[in-house]
Amino acid sequence: MSADGQPGPLHRNHAFMVLLIGQTASSVGTSMTGLVFPLIGYALTGSTLLAGVAATSVLVGELLGRLVSGALVDRWAKRRVIVLANLAAAVAVAGLAVAELLGHLVLAHLIAAGLVIGLAEAFLAPASSASVRQVVPREQLPLAYTRLQARDHLASLIGPPLGGALYSLARSVPFVVDAVSYLAYGIGASRLRTDLRADTPTGNSLLTDARAGLHFVWHHRVIRSVLLWGGLFNFAMAYVFTAVTLRLIRAGVTPAAIGLVDTCAAAAGLLGALIAPAIVTRFRSGLLTVATGLALALLVAPMGLTTNVIVTGALFAGGFLLLPANNSGISAYISNVTPPHLQARMNAAAGVIALGLAPLAPPVAGVLIVALGDVGCMLAGSVFLLISLAPLLTNREVVTLGRPDTWQSAP
Repeated sequence: MSADGQPGPLHRNHAFMVLLIGQTASSVGTSMTGLVFPLIGYALTGSTLLAGVAATSVLVGELLGRLVSGALVDRWAKRRVIVLANLAAAVAVAGLAVAELLGHLVLAHLIAAGLVIGLAEAFLAPASSASVRQVVPREQLPLAYTRLQARDHLASLIGPPLGGALYSLARSVPFVVDAVSYLAYGIGASRLRTDLRADTPTGNSLLTDARAGLHFVWHHRVIRSVLLWGGLFNFAMAYVFTAVTLRLIRAGVTPAAIGLVDTCAAAAGLLGALIAPAIVTRFRSGLLTVATGLALALLVAPMGLTTNVIVTGALFAGGFLLLPANNSGISAYISNVTPPHLQARMNAAAGVIALGLAPLAPPVAGVLIVALGDVGCMLAGSVFLLISLAPLLTNREVVTLGRPDTWQSAP
């Protein structure tokens, strides 16, 4: 806190910087492994459908974990949750590396490890989100979330090409690096000076507390519409990324080159994160969300006409430019209007809604590539993105949602 009572700059907020740097290291490893899972699934089976199942196992684990993680995180010390979740994920990923080195890796092991990683992420996300709310003053939340968006896009910029390059060296190497990234985040969180204490116990059952988070997000009209859009949008984007990856694999494009597609998208996202604070403060949040979804829908269909990684990456880049501003604005709004004692439960409940359909996307992509062909499967991705806008356009409160200075805080 400065002499005039104003909060100091975020880069001097030790707890926030520990969380930011730790999550960045972990996100790089996760982004890298996200590319490797379908590649190894395809290498083990030769089937695009089974490769999609391998890729979706992480999403299934996270979805199942989110059913109870919010209520548990609100009861437990968040620093301990972050440390233990990172340790569990590190063990699961390291097990894949060992199995591959010994020549014993099979699809069932890949899927099981994906479920464990997803469960760990289900606890990491609400614990990290609630911790940010505890260590960052309310007026700095939009800026903090733009920094977190920059982290995500930086991880996406580094992770996929690094994963592709390391996969080309040996299939076990990406898993080794991902395990190290989880350990780095866990060690950093264990040294946090901030308490990140548990919220006051409610005296309710675990089921009642879990339902409280779902009740809050479902009965807040704006949050409900945004999360329904998020669920449809995440399904559509998971479908698009899986379809693009599998199309390029079938076309004989090398893993390292496939990683360049994600690099182009992430570079645009990182640029978007740099300009996000200015966009968030100048434009209405509701219209920004609609514009983001519409831009991506228009740019996905042409991807079916090419397997050139530069052209495909450029199309992704155009759609990703507004995404950081949209995500940081919406995330800051939801955090701002959610009561402090419901932060973790809200985050977990939001994850259930926002990720509910995503596990279906990779298998659907594997099927539609065969059924519709290259052009048809990418056109389907555009249609999915357009459909995702329906919850936003049918709620006037979302369309008219203003800039951050007009938001009302939760008590």
